[in-house]
Amino acid sequence: MSVIAKYLTSVRALQFLQLFRFVALLLIGIVLSKTSIGISQIGTYETFLLISGASCFFWTGGMLQTILSKKREQQSEKSEAYFNILLVFTALSVITALGVFLLQSQIAYLVGFSGGRIPYFKILLAYIVLSCPANLVEYIYLIENKPCRIAIYGATVFTLQILAVTIPVVITNDLGYGLYGLLFVTAIKFAWLAIIVLKFSRIKISWKYIGMFFKLSAPFILSVLIVKGIQYVDSFLVAYKFDESTYAQFRYGAKEFPLILLPAIALSEAMSARIASNSSTPEILENIKQESKRMMNVCIPLAMVVIITSKYLYPLVFNSDFYESALIFNVYCFAAMFRFIVPESILVGKRQSRPILAAASINILVNVVLGLVLMKFIGIAGIAVAFLLGNIIEKVTLVSVVKSLYGIRLSEYIDTRIFAYYLILMAISFVISILI
Repeated sequence: MSVIAKYLTSVRALQFLQLFRFVALLLIGIVLSKTSIGISQIGTYETFLLISGASCFFWTGGMLQTILSKKREQQSEKSEAYFNILLVFTALSVITALGVFLLQSQIAYLVGFSGGRIPYFKILLAYIVLSCPANLVEYIYLIENKPCRIAIYGATVFTLQILAVTIPVVITNDLGYGLYGLLFVTAIKFAWLAIIVLKFSRIKISWKYIGMFFKLSAPFILSVLIVKGIQYVDSFLVAYKFDESTYAQFRYGAKEFPLILLPAIALSEAMSARIASNSSTPEILENIKQESKRMMNVCIPLAMVVIITSKYLYPLVFNSDFYESALIFNVYCFAAMFRFIVPESILVGKRQSRPILAAASINILVNVVLGLVLMKFIGIAGIAVAFLLGNIIEKVTLVSVVKSLYGIRLSEYIDTRIFAYYLILMAISFVISILI
């Protein structure tokens, strides 16, 4: 156990959890595609996740970034911090669910459901209330430096999620029972959260802390709304312009390669927390550089193979209805390369949200305008291409800001030679995938 604990750093534990989350979603998608519920019902499932995610991603993401940026202070205030954060998340989750309830007909129209009604609506509302606070679990473990518990939590809940969603659908061919299974696992996550809050926090309401937390979270919430909102904008564009079957094809393809995306996100979040704790910045930058280099050497060759073979893998892994998803996936996979460049982790750690907001605003503008134009010529693939170009522009902007504010060059936190080498190989792989 001591050997595992020595190897399993917070970064690696978060990478493990993110990877397990993706594997769970992937396996659920594969199983659903092999049942007889049909691609239209799969589209309904993806839309269920879209609505629940879009309704609360901005405030959950912004507040989670606030938690990371305040890591050092929380370790001295944690006697009541976690309990009050739980209260905030729970209250906002209830308010979010109420908003979705009141706007049901408008949301149904936006995502293409007829009759002004959202299928499985009661399950959706309960899922929103429970799932948003549940995101706190791994972040509390991260702040408390409990990497083994992060890994155990991830393995447990996502294994349960795979079983709870797929087994009922396989047995009954009814998506509703699978969604009840998803809700059951989400309730377990919420209970897990309540237990660790009781363990690490004193039960005391602090209106002063809550007010301060809202004040600090506001710029991060606005930033996340724009930074991550573009992914939901893309999905809503497809859901509004096309039918449920086409939307399912887009969602099954619009996935950045997990072996790049998830480790890179975990690395960025963990390093943001370290920078916020006033650790040695040069040492952290070197850690980012070495860790990203190690990840590129492992992940990029695998990504190249997947890109080249995706048009054959998609019909095999899912079914022939998802052949068109392969091109979408390849574009998103190429875009994932730029996740290894993490200037935002420096800015989040130093509580500089405005540059992130400005860069994200440029991204969303490029993404929406180009997406609408390209969609007329190359269909849903146009949205994927716009996503790629918008992300490149955003990264270039953030790299320039970090250099201007702190004098930190790109080469200090990523091996630019290795990155350029793999970027060229990824581009070649993409061209090959089109030609073969």
